[in-house]
Amino acid sequence: MLKYTPGFALILAISLPAWFIQDQITVNGRTVVSAIAIVILLGILIRNLIGVPDGCKPGTRFAMNKVLRVGIALMGAQLSLGQVVTTGAAAVLVVATCIVLAILVVRSVSMRMGMSDRLGTLLGVGTSICGVSAIVATAPLIEARDEETSLAVATTVVFGLLAVVVYPLVGHLWGLSDTFFGTWAGTAVNDTSQVVATGLIYSQKAGEVATVVKLTRNLFMAPVILALRWISLKRRQTEGGPTGAGKGIALHQIIPLFVLGFLGMAVLNSLGVFSSTMRHAIQTASQFLLVCALAGVGLETDVVDMRKIGLRPFYAGLCAATFMAVVSFGLITLVGIR
Repeated sequence: MLKYTPGFALILAISLPAWFIQDQITVNGRTVVSAIAIVILLGILIRNLIGVPDGCKPGTRFAMNKVLRVGIALMGAQLSLGQVVTTGAAAVLVVATCIVLAILVVRSVSMRMGMSDRLGTLLGVGTSICGVSAIVATAPLIEARDEETSLAVATTVVFGLLAVVVYPLVGHLWGLSDTFFGTWAGTAVNDTSQVVATGLIYSQKAGEVATVVKLTRNLFMAPVILALRWISLKRRQTEGGPTGAGKGIALHQIIPLFVLGFLGMAVLNSLGVFSSTMRHAIQTASQFLLVCALAGVGLETDVVDMRKIGLRPFYAGLCAATFMAVVSFGLITLVGIR
């Protein structure tokens, strides 16, 4: 536990002032400055202008991965199971359509730009399903090379971080409702951490909707990567090469435990286990844990690494991000989510 202490101390040094500023600056009882936006920006500035000591990195990475998942799971206590099912069901058609179209289009665009089929596939699943998690889960199953995986991860992270800034600005400019914006962010933004940040920067309600939609989207990872694995094996058989049939994927990669935790908290809330005081305490804890986790995201964002992506993956990522934003927005409008 001691190895995490320096990183936790740095995160608290960023998060506590941001939390205080958020509570102090309000208009008509509504916060106008997001602590999450503050900690991400401060984290990026510290990482790239000052540098993060090596001793802090175990703590910042732990926050970015583990603390984030706990915060998301606790968020489920603010919703009933009926709300989760209703919100998720309303977005299923949009999510499923975007996933299929994004994988096909991004893969095709990437190959036309001279990139490998494997890299195109990784960019497609990263953009359409679950960001870095989907890329890491899919890479060994389609026998992607390390450099292809690294390029896909870096590209996905760059455009996910841009979405955290751009989406709330567009949402406020166009006057989108919390439900519409949350559905849009949950469908189109890449990684879970980026979705949560984007939604909560807009509003608490938008953050809850975005999280439910994103967790619904995460559930598609299992059938999609298994289908990609089957296609990869059939291709190897056709080419007469080794199939690598022994490679598998851990259950927690396709059904993340924090998804079950989120649903479990929603079930408990539906059963009336939590009093209003308990629910408020859990909400506060969830919000603060998410602020701390996203401070870790900022502290782990290295701008130098982003500059190493290269033009072709960057343009492919730009096409992917734009495609997801436009198509998901159109589909949400078409199905009548308001």
